[in-house]
Amino acid sequence: MPEDKIPSKGQLSPKPYARLLTMMGDELIKNERIALTELIKNSYDADADWVQIRLINFTLDEDEDTLLTNENSIIEIEDNGEGMEFSVIRDTWMNPASPIKLLKKQSGERKTKKGRVIQGEKGIGRFAIFKIGSKIELFTKANKKASKEIYLLTDLSDFDDDLISNKKDKTPKYLDELEFSYEIKDQPKVLKEGRINFKGETKKREEKGTLIRITNLKGSWSLTKIAEIKQDIGNIQSPFKIVEEDDFEIDFMLNGESQFLEDSAEYSIGEFFKKAPVVVSKGEYSQNRVKLNLNGTTREYDLARLASYTEFKKRFFEKKKGVLKREPECGPFNFEFYVFDLRGRNTVPPKYWLNSKEKEFIKQHRIYLSRDGIRVYPYGERGDDWLEIEIKRGTSRAGDYLSMDQTIGRIEITQENNPKLKDKTNREGLLEIGNALEDFKILNRAILDLVKTEFEKYKSSLNQKEHQKLVKEEVVKSGFEELESHLSEKGDSKSRKLATNLFKDYKKEREFLVERAEVSEDLAAVGLSVEMASHDLMMLMGKAKNTLSKSLKLLSVENPDLDRITEDLERTMGQLNLIEDQISGIQPLFRSSTRRRKDIKLKDIIEKVEQYFLNDFEEIGIKFSVEEKNGPFVVKTHEAVLLQTFINLIDNSVYWLETIDNKNKEISIVLDKIKGEVYFSDSGPGISEDDVPYIFESFFSTKGEGRGLGLYICRQLLERNDFTIEYSSSKKILQGANFTITF
Repeated sequence: MPEDKIPSKGQLSPKPYARLLTMMGDELIKNERIALTELIKNSYDADADWVQIRLINFTLDEDEDTLLTNENSIIEIEDNGEGMEFSVIRDTWMNPASPIKLLKKQSGERKTKKGRVIQGEKGIGRFAIFKIGSKIELFTKANKKASKEIYLLTDLSDFDDDLISNKKDKTPKYLDELEFSYEIKDQPKVLKEGRINFKGETKKREEKGTLIRITNLKGSWSLTKIAEIKQDIGNIQSPFKIVEEDDFEIDFMLNGESQFLEDSAEYSIGEFFKKAPVVVSKGEYSQNRVKLNLNGTTREYDLARLASYTEFKKRFFEKKKGVLKREPECGPFNFEFYVFDLRGRNTVPPKYWLNSKEKEFIKQHRIYLSRDGIRVYPYGERGDDWLEIEIKRGTSRAGDYLSMDQTIGRIEITQENNPKLKDKTNREGLLEIGNALEDFKILNRAILDLVKTEFEKYKSSLNQKEHQKLVKEEVVKSGFEELESHLSEKGDSKSRKLATNLFKDYKKEREFLVERAEVSEDLAAVGLSVEMASHDLMMLMGKAKNTLSKSLKLLSVENPDLDRITEDLERTMGQLNLIEDQISGIQPLFRSSTRRRKDIKLKDIIEKVEQYFLNDFEEIGIKFSVEEKNGPFVVKTHEAVLLQTFINLIDNSVYWLETIDNKNKEISIVLDKIKGEVYFSDSGPGISEDDVPYIFESFFSTKGEGRGLGLYICRQLLERNDFTIEYSSSKKILQGANFTITF
C-alpha cells in the first residue's frame, strides 16, 4: 500500500520472516550434540522404547579421524514412539512455539501414557534439525490401526545460508511463504513391521513411530566428535541412571556398524562410589529442611544450621539477628554426592586410593543436574562450573570449598516442584528468573559446605592416626637405634658416630621447629585479636578525624567560637583516650609480652575481652554474664594466654548465636575457684556429637568460611601451661556449646 493511502488508524499484526527458522535452529542451538539431544527428547516424550541415530555414507579420511561427507551422506533419527497424526503435523510440528505441550502441563496433564514426565514445552526443539542439515524428510505413523504413514519434505537447500531469500529470487521471504510438501500413504513404505539391527542385535520393529532423514549436511565431522556426541546422548538420562525402571534405549550407528558404538569407557561412575570416603545419599531438601544420609548416618538440618555458610546467611537471614528474612524461592529437590581423596598412595587408606587413570576418570565428571530423570545440559561436564564453586575457590581461600575435581554428584529437580527453574531457549543451562536459580545454587553450596566438614573430619582422623602411630612407636628414635645396632654389628664405628651425631642434630632441629610452631600459633591468635579490635579502632579514629575537621572549620572564620572549639577538642581527647585503651588491651597479646607469668584475676581478663565484643552483644542481643563461685579466681600464667583463649571462645559463640532466631541469646561464664575450673557456655545451636572429636584439630571448622584455628590455638596455648580445655557433652549450663577449662 502506498504511504499516502495508509489509514491514520488501524491494527498491525506481526509477520515473521522465514529466517526465524535458522535463528531458532542453526544459530540458537550451539552444536550438533544439543540438536540431537532435542530430537531424542521428542522421542522420549513420544513414549518410544528406543531411538537410533544412524550416520550413513561417511568416508574416513587418511588421518583416521576426519569423516568426510558427500552429497549422499545421511543422518537418520528413528524411534518406535507413538508417531504423529496429520493434525499434529499441521497444527504443531509446522508451527514454531506451539503451546500444545505447555497447555497440557498447565492443565495438569504432565505425563505421557507410560508415565514419563513430558520434557518439551517451548515448541522449538525440533527446529534444531537445521543445525545438522538443510533438507529434512519426515516419516511418521501414529500408533493406531487406521493411521497412515505421513511423509513431509522440508527442503531449504534452495535458500541462502541465512534463509533470507531464495537463491534465484533475492526478495526476503516471510515464514508463511515457505511451502513444505507432504504425502499421506495408505500403505507404509518406511515404517512397516519388520526387523532392525539395534546395538548389534536384531530387534522387532513395529508399524509405528517416526523417522527423520537429514541430508545436505552442515558442519564438520570426525570420529572424536562422534564419540563425544555418543557419550553425551548416551548420558541423556544422567550417568547415575536415576530412571532405571524406564526402558529407553539409545543406539548410535556409523555406516551400518553398531559395534563402533559399544561403550568404550574403561569405567562407569557407579564403580567408584565405594572408593569415596564421604558419601551423601538419600539427600532431600523440602519445607526449609535438609535431610540426608551421611556415611550411613541420617541427619536433618534446618535453615539456621545452613547459615554456617556465610553467603547463605547473608542472603536469607537478617543481619546480626538470626531471623529468617525470606525463604529460598526454589522448590524441593533430591541429591547425592561422592567426595574422593585424590592424594598419594602413602596418605590415602588402600580402600579409598585411586590410581592415575581412575583419578582422571573422576575429574571428567562434576555435579549433574537432572529434571524428571533427564539431564540438563551442560551441567555435569568437565569444565562446567554451574554451581560457581571453582569461581569461589579462585576468589577466596580454596580450602573453604570442596574441589570439583574430587566431587561427583547429581541433583534432581522436577518441573512440578520447580517451575521457575526453566531451560534457556538455547538449551545451555537454566534461566535466571527472579531469585530462584541463585537461591538454588547458594542452597546447594551450603549443603556442600556440610559435606566439606565431613571430609575435613575424615582427613583429620587420618592425621590423628598417623600422629599417634609416630608417637606410640617412636619411629625416628627406634629407627636410629636400629641403625646404630646394625653399624655396631658390622664394626663400622665411623658410620655409627655419624649416625649418633645425625640423631643429635635431628633433636636440635625438632626443638627449633617446635618453637617456630609455637610462634606461629601465637601470631595466629594475635591476628584474630587485632582483627576484632581493628573495627572499633577504625570507627574511633574516624570520629576523631571528623571532630578535628569541625574544629579546623570553626577556626577558619573571622570570630571563631572558642567555647565550641574547646568542647570539640575535649571530645577529640576523649576519643584518643579510647583508642589508647584499645591498643593497650591488645599489647599483652604480642609475643614480647607473653613471657612474664604473674597472678591474674580471671574475671578482670574476661571483662577486658568483653569490651571487644560490646557492639556485637548489643546488635545481636546477647546477654553476657560472668559469675564467681567461692571468691576471686586467680591464675598464675601469661596474660596473653587467657586473653587469646576467651577471645576465641566468645568469638565462636557470637558467630553461632547470630545464626539462630531466638530471643534468649546468652553467653555464661562460671568461675569455680575451689575446683579450679571455668565453665563456658552459650545458648547457640551447639556442636554435633559427630563433630566433637575434631573441634580442637587445626583447620577443622563447621563455619562456612572459618579458618579452623580458634579452638586449636586455645588448646595449644593452655596445654603449654599445663592447663586443659574439653568440650562438655553431659554437664551443660546452657543448651548450646559448653566447655570446661581446668587450671
